[in-house]
Order: sequence, then structure tokens, then C-alpha cells
Amino acid sequence: MYGRRIARSVCTGLVGRQNVLGKISARQMSDALRGRTTPFGPYGGLRVEEESAKQGQERLDSLGVTGEGTPLYEQFIKDRVARRTKFLAENKTLVNLSHDIELIKDSTMSCIDGNQAAAHIAYALSDVSFIYPITPSSAMGEMVDEWASRGLKNCFGQTVSVTEMQSEGGAAGALHGTLKAGALASSYTASQGLLLMIPNMYKIAGELLPCVLHVSARTLCAHALNIFGDHSDVMSARSTGWVMLCSESTQMTMDQALVSHLTTMEARIPVMHFFDGFRTSHEVNKVKMISYKDISGLIPWDAVKKHHDSALSPSNPHIQGTNQGPDVFFQGQEASNKFHAAVPAILEKYSDKVHEITGRRYGMFAYDGHPEAEEVVVVMGSGAVTISETVHYLTEKLGKKVGVIKVRLFRPWVQEKFLAALPASVKRIAVLDRCKDVGAQGEPLYLDVCTTLFQSGMSDIQVIGGRFGLGGKDFTPGMALAVYENLAAPEPKPEFTVGITDDVTHLSLPMHDEIDILPEGTIQCLLYGLGSDGTVGANKTAIKLIAKNTENDAQGYFEYDAKKSGGLTVSHLRFGPKQIKAPYLVKNANYIGIHKESYIHRYDMCKNLKKDGIVALNCTFSPEEADKYIPDRMKAQLAAKNAKLYLINGVKVGQETGMGKRINMVMQSVFFKLSGVMPFDEAIALLKKDIVAMYGKKGDKVVAKNHEAVDKTLENLVEVKIPASWAKANPAPPARAPRQQARAYSTSASAGNASSSGVGMWRSNAPGRSPLANRSGVRYMSTVREIKQRTLDFVHEIVEPVNNQEGNDLPVSAFQPGGRVPTGTSASEKRGIALQVPRVDMDKCTQCNYCSLICPHAAVRPFLFTNQEIDAAPAGIKEGSRKAIGGGALDKYNFRIQVSPYDCTGCELCVRICPADALTFEDTETAIATQGDNWKWAIDQPVHGEEIDKTTVKGSQFQQPLLEFSGACEGCGETPYVKLLTQLLGERLVVANATGCSSIWGASNPSFPYTTNSRGEGPAWANSLFEDNAEFGLGMRRAFKQRRDQLMLQVDEALEDKEVSISDKLRKLLTQFSVMRHEDKADMLLPKGRSFYNQLKDKIIPLLQDEAKSHPKLQRLYDQRDIFGRNSHWIIGGDGWAYDIGFGGLDHVLASEEHVHVLVLDTEMYSNTGGQASKSTPRGALAKFAEAGKLTAKKDLGQYAMTYKNVYVASICIHVNHQQAVRAFLEAEAFPGPSLVICYSPCISQGFPMAESINHCREAVESGYWPLYRYNPLLKESGNNPFQLDSKKVTGDLFKFLAHENRFAAVMRRDPKHAEMHQQRLEKQIGERAKALNVLSMDELPSSMNAAAPSDSVTILYGSETGNAEEQAKSLFADVKARGLHASIATLDDFEFSELAEQTTVVVVISTCGQGEFPANSHKFWKALQDPTLPMSLLDGVKFTVFGLGDSTYSLFCVAAEAIDVRMAELGGTRILNRGIGDDRDEDRFYTGWDDWTPQLWNALHAPAKPLVREIPKPAFQIDKTAGDAEPSVNIDSIVPVGSVPLELMENTLLTPEGYDRDIRHYVFKIKDTGVSYECGDVLAIWPRNHQDQVDEFCKMYGLNPTDELRVMSLPDARNPIPEELNIRQLFTSVLDIFGKPNRRFFDSLALYATDEAEKAKLELITSEDPAGKMLYRELTNDMVHHADVFGMFPSARPPLEQLMNMIPVIKPRSYSIASAPLMHPDEIELCIVAVDWEVPSRKETRFGQTTSYLIKQKVGATIMCSVKPSSIVLPEDHTVPILMAGMGTGLAPWRALTQHRIVQKQQGLDVGPCVIYYGARKAATEYIYREEFEKYEKMGVLTMRTAFSRDQARKIYVQNRIAEDYDNVYRQMMEENGAFFVCGSSRNVPEDIYNAMKEVMMKGGKMDEAHAEAALSSLKMDGRYTVEAWS
Repeated sequence: MYGRRIARSVCTGLVGRQNVLGKISARQMSDALRGRTTPFGPYGGLRVEEESAKQGQERLDSLGVTGEGTPLYEQFIKDRVARRTKFLAENKTLVNLSHDIELIKDSTMSCIDGNQAAAHIAYALSDVSFIYPITPSSAMGEMVDEWASRGLKNCFGQTVSVTEMQSEGGAAGALHGTLKAGALASSYTASQGLLLMIPNMYKIAGELLPCVLHVSARTLCAHALNIFGDHSDVMSARSTGWVMLCSESTQMTMDQALVSHLTTMEARIPVMHFFDGFRTSHEVNKVKMISYKDISGLIPWDAVKKHHDSALSPSNPHIQGTNQGPDVFFQGQEASNKFHAAVPAILEKYSDKVHEITGRRYGMFAYDGHPEAEEVVVVMGSGAVTISETVHYLTEKLGKKVGVIKVRLFRPWVQEKFLAALPASVKRIAVLDRCKDVGAQGEPLYLDVCTTLFQSGMSDIQVIGGRFGLGGKDFTPGMALAVYENLAAPEPKPEFTVGITDDVTHLSLPMHDEIDILPEGTIQCLLYGLGSDGTVGANKTAIKLIAKNTENDAQGYFEYDAKKSGGLTVSHLRFGPKQIKAPYLVKNANYIGIHKESYIHRYDMCKNLKKDGIVALNCTFSPEEADKYIPDRMKAQLAAKNAKLYLINGVKVGQETGMGKRINMVMQSVFFKLSGVMPFDEAIALLKKDIVAMYGKKGDKVVAKNHEAVDKTLENLVEVKIPASWAKANPAPPARAPRQQARAYSTSASAGNASSSGVGMWRSNAPGRSPLANRSGVRYMSTVREIKQRTLDFVHEIVEPVNNQEGNDLPVSAFQPGGRVPTGTSASEKRGIALQVPRVDMDKCTQCNYCSLICPHAAVRPFLFTNQEIDAAPAGIKEGSRKAIGGGALDKYNFRIQVSPYDCTGCELCVRICPADALTFEDTETAIATQGDNWKWAIDQPVHGEEIDKTTVKGSQFQQPLLEFSGACEGCGETPYVKLLTQLLGERLVVANATGCSSIWGASNPSFPYTTNSRGEGPAWANSLFEDNAEFGLGMRRAFKQRRDQLMLQVDEALEDKEVSISDKLRKLLTQFSVMRHEDKADMLLPKGRSFYNQLKDKIIPLLQDEAKSHPKLQRLYDQRDIFGRNSHWIIGGDGWAYDIGFGGLDHVLASEEHVHVLVLDTEMYSNTGGQASKSTPRGALAKFAEAGKLTAKKDLGQYAMTYKNVYVASICIHVNHQQAVRAFLEAEAFPGPSLVICYSPCISQGFPMAESINHCREAVESGYWPLYRYNPLLKESGNNPFQLDSKKVTGDLFKFLAHENRFAAVMRRDPKHAEMHQQRLEKQIGERAKALNVLSMDELPSSMNAAAPSDSVTILYGSETGNAEEQAKSLFADVKARGLHASIATLDDFEFSELAEQTTVVVVISTCGQGEFPANSHKFWKALQDPTLPMSLLDGVKFTVFGLGDSTYSLFCVAAEAIDVRMAELGGTRILNRGIGDDRDEDRFYTGWDDWTPQLWNALHAPAKPLVREIPKPAFQIDKTAGDAEPSVNIDSIVPVGSVPLELMENTLLTPEGYDRDIRHYVFKIKDTGVSYECGDVLAIWPRNHQDQVDEFCKMYGLNPTDELRVMSLPDARNPIPEELNIRQLFTSVLDIFGKPNRRFFDSLALYATDEAEKAKLELITSEDPAGKMLYRELTNDMVHHADVFGMFPSARPPLEQLMNMIPVIKPRSYSIASAPLMHPDEIELCIVAVDWEVPSRKETRFGQTTSYLIKQKVGATIMCSVKPSSIVLPEDHTVPILMAGMGTGLAPWRALTQHRIVQKQQGLDVGPCVIYYGARKAATEYIYREEFEKYEKMGVLTMRTAFSRDQARKIYVQNRIAEDYDNVYRQMMEENGAFFVCGSSRNVPEDIYNAMKEVMMKGGKMDEAHAEAALSSLKMDGRYTVEAWS
């Protein structure tokens, strides 16, 4: 119906507009319904998001209507707005009685109902609340939600975090998660809602988690729905292990709610606090409030701290929710007995504390009655109040010896407390249960009483049981009297019901006349209203006025029928001078108000009227017409009861005063006039005051109308004298149709009474229990040693016995109560189950780390060792380690792949994924013998992964896997994903794991594979249930967020409190944390993938530790130190959970906008339970429950999630695209909202060998079966397509893929025709999906649909391994489009190769990785391009160019780009631009070459040099700036450039004379114990710093304060690695190359910021192709201007700091040849450097080289940032061959190193070849450096010096002259003795001059012509025997 209404409204809207717009075509209508643009606008004129207040009038105007509604509706809207305004103005809550928030907190008396009483306490003592609406508990959730929205602070100083879930089960799951995260939480439920929570209740109790569930107890649906109260629901949960505490009244509800919360905090047992639904939950009473101040004074803060300490925390991880076997489960269950046993004492303790502040005490079992009672009733809930009042009546007025035991604590049942309450004189007991236990010997309370008496030897007491009040049936004193009469009978009914007439089984007791047991002076009122007429609200207001302004007690209860509005409402009100205890309906009313005239004909209105009572009737007839219209029955009743009747025409009063049909104020005035509950004048004054408060905002007229209505009421109120004739009226009710006697479902029943046999007593013969050992909880923030010790203890005490099949013998005391276990126990198993394990050939290894990535059990790992570690390593490690490759921090390490033969399962995946075939198999015994000790040694070494960027595939594998050696199947497809997740985020990972495979291999007792790092950090893991995992994880996240918000407030308190002494450093850090939390700043990943918040935490904790004891507020912060960091919350589970049973919860989480991440391990079946079909199972696959092949398609979970538009979604396959998997995890983690990562997880149940998983997954992706994509909504913000398809082309054979899996092949074999039909439908579905995904990935329509001509089309193809080439390609794609050209972009493999010849222009951007390898996403393209059968004319007409990225230190530098470039030319392509090269070793990395190449590209493409539209780009950095001090908070030496190592300067010696015009110095750096090593011939890269005085001068010019502190967050477009914390001076001193040479791009970017038009024009001219611009650029280049100069030249151009960080490159290192040999100087590196300076003619100033001027000023002991790099100089392997070296000036440095190397070899007794140095300088006296050393080496017979000092004689002589002169020796040593020749010097002239000299040597010495001489030299270069090391 709902859907039909919508459709109808849409159609109506469309048709209605035809009058305005004319006739609409069918196509237009179709387009409208599809959501496309129509004549009415988007979506057929419907708005997806519309704010009616803003747009409503515009729409009405466009339709030509007034927008006026009916007067009734208008009045409704006005009243609603008025009420809302009033409540907002008075800061009131909108629910229940609309009490002021301040009133709730501070008032001593208030008039509230039971729900509000419970909510008041729950809000005060909860951090988090999860709610779901269910009658009658909804109001509690509504209230806490409203209070939270109004900012009400709880006792912890926080606003409660309130979340509505999608179901009660979801709320319970989230509640469980919240508790696991250390928050205090509560929820509210009833009936079926409570039953849906039961599975989680078992978990919460089993894990000893403090929690309170407030239950408005309600009946369960049985034969019919009933929403009213009894105990059916709570009794169904009595075995969950929760404490069950029952309240009887509104006041008790508040008091015991407080006891519940306090008890659970200390006892660690959850409490179910329940009270009767509606009867207590909705009964309004005047109660004494408990203030938040008093509540706060009772909080057991130590218990709260213990709960926080036990939270899941990566800083102190544990596992909970494990899978246990029958050997230990029983003992673990019993381990918590002592906690349950302690509950009664703790509850009693807090009952006493509450009594101290309230004066009210409630016993667990409260006796009331005669001290020598013989008949006692045992009852629970509100019925106990009725029984108790009846007992007073019976004992005080009738002298009966009766009593009642009121049960409050039902679970645990405390036998001794019950017996203590029971009078010794008792002979008979009647137990009343408010539920029915069908088929049982009795109801729960009855059975407990029977058991207690039997076990206590009191079987002589007769016990009978009865049921009362089911379904909310009213329980009155008359019924209570019937129970006592039955109990006193000679033969009482042993089983009975009361309150009904049971004429079937005859169990009911006879109904007794009602007795009046209310206190004297009590006034009872009944008011009958019409639903939604305001009667109930007015009556609540009346109660409030009376309660607040008189000493009278007040009670209100309200009945409604099932109609939503317009139904009957009955208000039961009582007022009196004494406390009213009457939880039953009014039966003897002093006053009856009838607000609807028709009721007197439909209902018996005066049935419950008391004698001499008053009746007020709202009617339209006059007093004279009363006899005519009042029915006879009512007349007779009025006369018989001597009643007074008053008539009021409320409608007339409303019309006369302008109130319309609203009569609530009229009838309220009548009530106060006639009821006598308070003086009328006083009541009217208060009523008018309330009117002003409620309607004052609407204006004086409205107030006046209401006041007039009140005044006119008395004028129109008329008493009707009861005539004597009414006494003779017929009192019989109107005749009704005969009642059918036959039942719809008739059964034969005996006419006699159905007897019930007595209930037998029973007793458990439980053996004596030994006392439990005391096992305290895990101490908060344990040390690493303690964590390891716990694990070792657990292994010894639990793991080893269980693994030895001795688990059955373990005692209960061996187990931790609550099921908590340590992590990392799987490492102790060492199962050794593989038949063969891999062995690594390190000489073949390319160090890609793929083997480690794919290993399911973390048994294959890459290790990094320092030289010192290698020196101490076993022989196997030493021999098998190689120098780490990859640059940066890797340069100082040795690399090894090591296999654990004990833990490997022999799955073969590592062998199959290795690109170099470096892994082969050997038998396990051999491997253990040769590799076992190697593994043990390697695993004990420090992990150096933290220094490596973990955001790459290779870098991620250097991180310690915190999931290791699980019990998963060999080749498991799930564990690699989770293992990678732990490597990327493990130190802050919190996992909520659904039951399934991942929970079994993740936590099967006693083997727990999740482990910790060296700091004791690791994944904190917990499992709740199968179905509730999403909610469980959401609860964890909400709790953690709430706790961090609380921490933020506590930080603020400490910072603002002047009495708290905080050091400046700590204050600055705490302020930084506070600012970030207040601004809700998202976490950021630092360059190495670490969390910014966690790095901040690492700085705060040590300072807090030192200062915590100085003040309690600091101690409180220190106690919560683990939550300064930000955990990463992941919800992990399989497809059975995500697609099926948990889908509702998952959907709710995805819609929550909470920062929580979901990882779905998709095996496409219920793999853990045997392979049943799920909604993830694809069409046609055989599975259990789908034996003929699944008939329906697989649910597309990813596309479903993307419809939310605010969810990050990724579909990944780690076996195929490793980098995409890494990126997906990191992007999901960084996304500030929910994320979903769906992982293709091959499983043995799919029916293929797991060793083939890699090829199988590749087929799945290539056939389109499993698409790879990422959907990131953040990309929309920068104008990019949020959808990125990482597997665009479907190239594989789907049938081949399907046939390899038995789940498909079995169907093919069984029924080929059926299978073929499935396959065709599946193929069609996959094809359609592939097309749809390709369309989603397009940034614009294809060219066939675009106006751009084909000649304007540029196809950009890229091959990228680490993302650099992809970044440049996408940048180029944007630049091409910005210049008006059509462009498309794809990876080389995604591009359809067959379409290559059809392209107009192709631009290829490709990187070379490793040793000349092509990127993984270019292999197919390159294979196709190499095909020898391709015609040489294939690419005729295709224009192309190639840009390559690489690292020139590799021998096969940019070989991929070169190969593609050459091959495309061979195939006939037209090269429009020479190949571009981006060298990672260039000054600005690969950007240097890119910036030179792209201007040429625009020219080649005939494209504009500038984009057609130029805008200032979005900042690539986000910064927070705060005022700093002269002393920066960050030490400058801690700012370490990427790839550098801090080294200590040991020596700075001037080698030339003081004052000489050349400053040549000898520097020595200490490398001992730094992990740095070097080879002979290497270079040392040095990162300089700019001079502080120059930086300060620049800051002054730019308007910056150099001491301002910065906090920097890098955004996705950031090019430069900027430290996250530093001040402005440090930014320009150590990071940005502000005094470096600007490139053309800098001028181009700067023009965007120039505000002066002349400056802007000049800047644009500089980068233009205009000759004048080129000339200007050359002049600036020749003048050596730097960035600071440019800013001085263009003062109007002032980009903000966040833009400067991307515009100015970072300071690059300068490399210097090392002048020492490691054989001679193993602990130090020596350099020889000349200072550089030059003149700037235009400025008439001398400038100095950045690095050399920096080094000159450094003193011994200074820290210098350095890095060892390989150079082109490589010593010959044969140490006997000659080495010839030519060098000028400091070019002598590397030759010193080579000579030292040969000297040491000679000293070691080796035969060494001769060393010859041809050295040139200006003067021997001043520039012959190291002269004495070299002369010493000459005397040793190793070295020959050939010097050329150009200015020591009249004719200048140079090195080349000496070489040419010595041609005979040079030729002989080079050509005959296989010598090596090295050149070192300036790149300007030296290489060419030396080459010409060597050519002369070849020609003279070898008698060659010029051509042969050049050929000989070329041959030497190719053989590596002629090497040039030149500098610019």
C-alpha cells in the first residue's frame, strides 16, 4: 500500500502539471520515471533532497496555489511549532512529561513515570546507549536521545552517545561491542525485543561485562499480540547469567536503577533491571529525585578504571570469544562462579549506600505483614504493592495473620535471604507468577520457592502456585483478597489463576468484591477523552501542577485503545495528602470527566463512580435537554450514587473564544473547579501561568484567547439537578445481539474441575566445590615483559596440556573468568605438518616480497639485518643474506627471505608466485636441519620494518605480521588479507569477528595466531555471534569514540585548571590533542604509514608518566593513556554473515556514517559449516542447499553499498593485484566514514587445489568473474571520478575458469544442458556488469558520443608498480583535458591491444622496477607488442611518445620505456617526441625530467602551452598553525629526510692553507653502531640545511613568524614529504629548498597568486613560448636566482604555506665520492670536499654552494643527515689487474679509497695489481691533497702517481697530457693486462678531454686508426672497464 501511494502521488503530480505544461509524451513520462531530465526537471520533478521550509513556497507559487491548508491542519502546525519553541526556549526535553533538564538533575521532587525514573539513572551512568523502539520501553530510549541532543551532561561530564539500531538484536550486538571497548552502556527493551537480545546476553554475561538492561517487562506474543505488561519476557532470559532485579513502583525504579548500575560496575556481572510494562513504566508518580551530584558520589571509580583497563586495546591486546572444545569449555564456564557468588553482597552494599542518600531501603526479599503470619504470598513486581496494601487491610482491620514476601532480586536467587524474610510461623505459601510456563510443573518463581524450602528441610510448608496479571490484566485488592481466601481454605487450589473466569480448566479463583484500601483523603478521578484531543496531555499537566505546587501526592495512569488517533483514552488520576500505593485502575472515582458526548451511549461511564461522586460531561445539549439525551442506565446510576452532574458545552466556548475545537483548556478548568484536588483560584492562576509559558511565543492574542476560554468555562458550566424520576430509570445495558456459544475451534471439555496434582520438590546433590583460585583481571597497560609472560604462562598452563590431549584434566582455577586469553600462543605449537617446504635461492631473489605477501601462515618472511646483526648471525644467515635493494632506508640493511620449516604447511603458493623462480621445495626434515636454527635466530632479531614505508607491497612485508601460524587450511584464501591488515594497521587494530572460518582459525582454543610486536602492541580481537557482528563492531567504535571524547574533556579540564602544574612540552602536546579532537580532525597516515594520533600518543605518555603523580587530573589522563591514540576498528567476517544472516546489521553500519571498516572474506559459500549456498554463491554453482546449481545470481554487495554514496567500497584480490589490495586497505582506513572491502578468498570448498589459487584468481579477474575496483567518495570533492576500475577488460575465458572449479564442473557433468543454461546466464550477467562498471569508470562519454574530433584524441596508457607512473599519467590526463583535447586513460593491460592501431595519438608512461622488470599491469601488453608475427606496418598513422621512470643506479635503467619506444617505432608508429626520462636520482626526482618533457609534449600535440582554464589548485597539505616559543617543540635533528640516517661528524679539517682561495676540507663521519655500511667506490649523500639568518630574513620579507609551530597533514596530491610537526623556521631550514633554483613550473604556478597585473603578466611571460619570455627565463637562470629571489621580485605573489609546501621542492642531497675504504676504515666514512662559490654579476654578490657552505660551519659532534649510495665505480673482481684512475682536484677522493682498498689487500697477503693515479690540480704546494699518504703508498709499491699541476710551470700541463704521454703503459695495462680505467671530475670538460687522451693512447699504443680506437673504447665501456664518475 505504501508503494502504491507513492506511485499514485507521482502520477498525480505528473498529470496535474499537464494543465500548465501541456501534454506529455510517453517517452517523457518514461524518462521521468527513470530519473532522467524531463520537462519537470531531474527525476521527473521529484527532489531527492529537499528542505520544505526553504522550497515549499516556491513550489506552491509555481503551481499557482495559495498553499493554505485546512484550518485544523494549520492549527496543528501552529501548535506544534509553539510547543517546540517553548521547549527549546526553556531547554526542555520533548518526551514523556517534558521535564526541564535542570529539574531532572537537581530537583528533590518531580512527577514522572517509571520509564523516566529508569532513564534518569541510566543517562547519568552511561557512556553509550543503543536503542530500538519497542512498546512500552521506547520512551526510555527517546528520553536519553532527547537529553543527549540537548547536550545534557552525565555524571562523567559527557553527553551520552545514543544510536538507534535496526533491531533489538542489533542493539544487543552493538551493546556487546561497546562493553568490550571499555565503555559503560545501557539499553532498554521488552518482550520479543528482549528475546532477540538473549544470544548476546549470554555472551555479555559470559565475558563478565558490566552493563544494565532496563526492561519494561511485557508479555510475549503467543496466541495473539499483546503489548501490555507481565513477566513472560524476563523469565525467558533467566538463564542468561544476568542479575535480575525487579522494581515495584516508580520511586523504586529510580532507586534500584541506581543500585543496578553501581552493582554491575563492581561485580562485572550485567544486570537486567525490570519493572512492569505500562503499569510501572507509564504510571506517573510524585517521586523524590536523586541528584547527579549524589549519584556521582557513589560511583566506584576503581571499578570503572578496571573496566576501562579490560577494554580491547591494541596497546594491551587480548582475545575473547574463542572457540573451545569439550575438554576445557566446562571448566571455563565454571571459572566465573565466584563473580556471580559475590553479587548479593555487592548489591546489598550499594543498596545501603543508596539508602544513605535517599533514606529508602529495599531488601532483596522484603517481608510485610503480621509477625506471626501463617499464610504468606510470594510475589514480584507491581502486584507486590497491591498485595502489601491488602495485607495491611487484612491485618489491621480484620486481624488476619497474613503476610507477603516481595521479591526484588530474582537472579541470583539468594536462598538464605529468602528464608530470613520468611516468618517462622508460616504454614502455607501462595506464589504468584506474572507469566505462564506451559508444560512445566510450575512457574519460575514458584519452582524457586519450592526448591528453597525443600533444600532447607521445610517441606512441611504447603506451597501453591498461581498466575495473575498476564497481558497487563489489572490486579486489584479484590483479587489479592481472593488469593488469601484460597490460601486459607481447607483445601486450597494448588494451581490457580486470578483475575479471570476460567470456565474451561476451572483454575480461576472466584472474583471478590473490591475493597477500598486507599489512604483517607485520596481523590480518584477518571477522565474519558478522545485520542489526540489533548486530554492526556492536559491531565499530565494537571498532575505536574498539583505535584509541584501542593504537598499532595499524585498518581496518573493512562489507558489507550489500539487506534492511532480518535480512539478512547482513559486517564486514571489519584491525589491525596498521603503516599498513594495503588498500581491498579481507578474503580471508585470521586470525579469523572466525560469529554466526548457519544461515550455516554457507547460505554458504561458511571460504573466506577463513587457514591456522592461528581460527573462532568462535555456536550452540546442544554440542561433542559439532559433527560432526553442521557441514557437510562446513566440516569439510574447517577441517582443511585447520589452523584452530581455538570454540563459544559466546550465546543461553544471554543468557538466564542476563537479556540475552535480545542477543548483541553476548557475541560482542564472544569476539572480544577469540580475535583477539589486544590483550591480553585490557585489552580486557575497556575493554569494561566502555564498558558503564558506555552503560548507566549505565539503572541498576546493567542494567550488572551486561552485565558478567555478558561474564564468563560465557569460561565458555561451548569449543574444539572438529578430528578427523582431518574432513580426509576432502567439500569440494564442496551440489548445486544445474541452471543454465539460455539467457538471457532471447539474442543470437548469435561464439565468438572480440572484437578492439578501437587508439585514435587527436588534437590540437587551437587558435590562440594573447592574454592576457586584468585585470578585477577589483566592489568591496564601492562609492560611488554608482562604481556610476554602472560602468553608463556598460558602456553604452559593451558596450551601444552590441551595440545597433549590433557585438557579434560585441567581444573577450573586454570581458566581466566570471562574467557579472556592472551595472544600469540600459536607460535609455540610448531606443528611441522608439511611434507615439503620451500627453500630460497637468494642469488635469484629479486626482493619483491611477493612470497611473504601470499603466505597464508606467515611462515615465509623477509628479514632486514644490520651489519652488526649479520656479524653475529649463524653461518646460514650470513651466507644467505644479500644487500637490500630499493634505496632509502633499505640501503643500510642486509636482506634475507627465511622460511619457518616448523610452521609452513607446504601450500606451494610462495613457489608459484615467485617471478624469478627463486623458491624450490625440499623435504621437511632437511629444511628443519638446515633452516630451523636460522628461523629461530632471525625471529629473535629486532624488526626494522618501522623504518620502511609500509604503504607499498614490498614495504608492507617488512612489517611484522601480527597474524601468524593460524590453524587455517593450507593455501587458505582468507588469511593473507587479514595478515596484510595486521602488517599495515596491527599496532592499533581492533577486530570484531563474525563466527565462521575466520573466527575458528583466528581463535580456536588454545591456539591464538594474533600476536604482538616488540612493544606489546597488536590486534585486540573479539567475537560475539554470527549474526550480530556488524552491530558488535559498531558498538566498539561508538564506545571508543565516546571514551576519547571524555578524555578530550578531561584534557581540557587539566589544561584550564591553574592548579594543575603541567610542563610546557606536555601542555603543548595536550593542547594539540585537544584542538584536533575538538575540530574532529581525521587521523592521517604519516609517510611510513603510521597514525598521527598514535605518534602523538607516543610523545604524550612518557611525559604524563613523569608528571601524573603531581595532580589527580593528570593521573586520570595517565590512567587512560591508551586512548590518546586512534584505534582502527575493523569488522571481519565471511559471506554467510555479510550477505545473509548479518546483512541487516551490515546495512545499518554502512548507513551509520561511523568511521568503521568492514572486511568481507568472500568464499562464496558457508565454508565453515560445510559449503552451503549463500547469497554470495554464484549462479550455477553446486553447493549444499543448491545441489542442482544455484538458480539465482550472486548478490552484488559492492554496488549495493555504493548506492549510499558515502561508503568507501573496494573489491580486491590479493593474489592478482597486490598493490591494489594494499591501497584499498589504506584508503579504507583513511576514509572518514564507513568502508567496505570485499576480498575474493579462494577456498578448498570451491573444488580446486589450493596450490593453483594464484592462476585461478587470475582467471577469475581476467574473465570478469571477479572485478577489481575502488569507490572513494572523497575523490568527488576534487572533481574526480570516485569510481576506479582496476580490471577494466574482460579478456579471459569464463568457461575455462568455471571448468577448473568442481562446484561448476560437477553440474556440467551431471546435467550438461542445465549447466550450459546456467553458464549462458552467468556469462550474460558478468558481461552486463563489466559494461556497467566500465561506464562508471569513465570520466566522460566515449568519443563516439563526444563532439571532439578523432584527431583531438589522446590515449594515455600507463604501467605502474608503486603508483608513481600512475600518478603522472593521471596528471597528464587532466592536463590534456584542460587544454581542450579529448583523452582516455587506462593501464597497459586493461587497454584492448587490438585497438592500438586505431588510436590517433598514444602516450605511454611506464616505470621500470627491480632489475629491468616491467610493472605487473603491463605484462600482457608487452607480450602482445613483442609478438613476432605482427606486421611492421601495424602502427602506420599512429603517433606516439613514451616517458619512462626509473632509478639510474640500476644497470637496466628505464629499460621498459626504451623497449616500448623502440618496438612501437619498429611497428611503424610515428614518434612525435623523443623518449622522456624521469630519474629518481635527479634533483627533483622524476619530476625534473617530467617538467622538461611536458612543454615539449604540448608543442608536439599542437596543444596550448597553458590550460584553457587556470585555477589555483586545492592545497595538497592541511596545516594548523599555533604561536611557538624561541625554543621549538621539535628538535631539528629529529627532522630526518626520507632515506637519510643521522651521522655524527667526527672531523672537519681544512686541507688547504688558511685564507687560500680554495677551501678543501677533509670530513670524517662515524658509522659505528649506526647500521650504515659502504662499499669501496660508493658515494655519501648529504642533506644540507639552509642558514638560519637567511631563513629569518626570508620569513620577514614574506610576513611569516619563524617560531610559529605547524602541524601538517599531507593530502593525496602532496608531492613533498613534509614532517607532520615543525616550526616555520625548521620548514625552510631543513625541508623546503627555498634557496634552490626554481623550475619553469614554479613560475607558472606562482602567476596564479600574483595580485598585481603587471607581475602576473611577467610571470606568465617567463613560462611562455614567446622569445622575450625565454630570454627572461635564461637571464634568471644565468643569474642563479633562487626561490626567495623570485618572491622578492614579485611581492604581490604570496601563496599560502600549504601551497608553498607543494610548489617548492624539498632540499635534495648532494652526493660526494667517499674518500676511504671500508677495509681500512670500517667504522667511519671520509670525504674530501671543496667549497663552491660563484659571482652573480647582475647582483654583484658572491654566493656559496648550499651543501659545502653548510658543512664548513659544522663543528665536531654535529649531526648530519646522510645516506650511502652506490655509484658507477665498481672494483674489478680480480684484485691482480691494474687500476688506472684519473682525477682533478677533489676528484682524487674515490682514488684514495680504491688505493686504500688495495693497500689493505696487500697487507692481508694478497697479490694485488698496480694502481696508477693521474692527478691534476693547479699547484702542488697548495692543492696536492693527501700528498704524504700517497707518497707512503708509492713506497709500498702499490701506487704510482702521475701528477699534472697546471700552474707550476710556464706551460700548463693537464691530466690528459700525462695520460697521452704515458700511452705505452696505459695501453699495455688496459688492453694486455685487462686493467680498469676510472675517471672522476667535473662533467663540463673532463670526460671529453680524458676520452680524447685515451683515444690517442689507443691510436699510438695499439697502432689503430680513429675508428678502431673509438670502437676499442666503446668495448671497454660495455665491459665495465672504462667508468666515468662526473659531477655537475
